[in-house]
Amino acid sequence: MEIGGLKRGEIGRVVRELMEGEEGKKMKKRAMERKEKAMEATSGPCGSSFVNVDKLVKEVLLVEKDGK
Repeated sequence: MEIGGLKRGEIGRVVRELMEGEEGKKMKKRAMERKEKAMEATSGPCGSSFVNVDKLVKEVLLVEKDGK
């Protein structure tokens, strides 16, 4: 059986490499690092995304208050 030009055996090999191999471990580590950075950016009053959304809301409220 083929999917997109890949044979069944090749697909199995690639899946095994991702699940058990060194490259898969590296990919999982990078994904976890990105997850941590995303959590830091969005959680708590010190996260960059939290700070930026807070600034935006304050500016919108200020414009609304000033009647501009």
